[in-house]
Amino acid sequence: MKQNSRFLNRFVQACIVLGMLVGIALLIDIYAVEMPIVVDFFKREGKPESFAVLSGIIASLCILGGEYIAFTLFCMMGTLDRDPFVQKNVNALRRMGLCALVIALLGLCTLFLHPVPLAVIAALPVAMCGLFSLVLSRVFAQAVAYKLENDLTV
Repeated sequence: MKQNSRFLNRFVQACIVLGMLVGIALLIDIYAVEMPIVVDFFKREGKPESFAVLSGIIASLCILGGEYIAFTLFCMMGTLDRDPFVQKNVNALRRMGLCALVIALLGLCTLFLHPVPLAVIAALPVAMCGLFSLVLSRVFAQAVAYKLENDLTV
């Protein structure tokens, strides 16, 4: 049973690293390939070029937020072999939840630049993941409190 768990942890960690590499490639793609297309699009729409720049900044912040969440999750995976119910993981879950909510809000801000319903459809699951992470951080906080209480019992 322990061997299957270790394999699953390594598989998830490999997927996280792969996702982070894709995120970095996506950042490069946004500025090298997509930005000239977006600038041209907003120009044809009769909107200022600053809208294109702002959309690039928002996209970059969303991707960097995802990179932060992935890195934090990768670090948390290291505690699974030992004791995952520590205050460090409580704080990490809370930060990841807040980061996901900020990413969802940034995604919704794109509606001011160019209203696309897909922004709402994409922001909702990210917001739900953020809320889930915040709730899970509270559960972990309670588990840490119970653990500390039991550790003090002789």
